[in-house]
Order: sequence, then structure tokens, then C-alpha cells
Amino acid sequence: MISIVIAIIFVLFIFLVGIKTELLRETSKSDAPYSFSRVQLWLWTIVIAPCFSLNWGFKIPPVASINNTSLALLGISIGVASTAIMVASTQAAAEAKNPTGITFKANQKTNKWFIDILADGSGQLSITRLQQLVFTCIYIAIYLSFFFTNGMKYPDFDNSAFTLMGISTGGYVLGKALNK
Repeated sequence: MISIVIAIIFVLFIFLVGIKTELLRETSKSDAPYSFSRVQLWLWTIVIAPCFSLNWGFKIPPVASINNTSLALLGISIGVASTAIMVASTQAAAEAKNPTGITFKANQKTNKWFIDILADGSGQLSITRLQQLVFTCIYIAIYLSFFFTNGMKYPDFDNSAFTLMGISTGGYVLGKALNK
């Protein structure tokens, strides 16, 4: 019972922090656009953190553990978010030194949440972002359906699933880096 309460608190806390703060935005400005990579990391955190609590609570004897699939999913998301922040910082620094007339996404104002996460730095909808979002949602659905239908046990994704995520993630990161 305690693990269920903890899981609910995790979901509520992570959800509220994400929607009530600037955590999911490109910068700390309240009118900055939402960041795709931060949203993706937030989604995986809101999925895996409560599952961690539920897994602990439904094991006999209770043991706090996490599997390699869950660690890899969080690691991929953290890597993408970190890389996206570095790319945005590099682009902003280059723009400050040599203005080109292009306003990078971090310096733009928000549109709508969905448009912000799917639009690249030039404001165009991006197929690589859409692909990354679709695969993230599919893998979240698979993760949760496996977790809840198999006695609160973590799913194990195989190497081809991680390869697909890597290809999709690479397309997103490359598109972000090349966007000028």
C-alpha cells in the first residue's frame, strides 16, 4: 500500500513541477518555447519513477531495484537533453558573436506546447521530432502495458529496440545541430 501512495505522489509531483514551472522550457523565461528533449526526459521520469516504487512494493521480500532497460531509457533521455542544451548554447553563443538575423528557438516566444516541441529552431515542423515523439509514446505504452500486465515487473527491451531509439534520437539531435 505504501508503494502505491509513493507512486501517486511521484506522478503528481513530477507532473505538477513540469506544468507549473519553466522546467520544460528552452530557457527559464515563462514565455520561452517548450523543449522537446526536456519533455521527453520528463515523460520517462513520470513513467519510471512511480514504476520503481510499485516494483519495490510488490516484490516479496521488498527490494528496491531497477533493470537495465529502465536505466537505458533514462540514460538515453538524459543524453538527448544534455546534448540539446549544449547545441542550443553553442548556437546562441555563435549568434551573439556573429548575428545572422536568425532567432534561435531558445530566444523565441512560445507558441503552443505541441507546436513548440515539434517545431525546429526555424519554427518549421520537424519530421525528426515527430518521429522521436511517436517512438517515445509507443515505447512508453509498451513499457507500461508490460509492467502492469506482468505483476509490476520491469520490461526488458532487446538491442534492436535500443537501436531504433538510437537512430530516432540521432536524427533528432542531428536535425537540431544542423538547424540554422
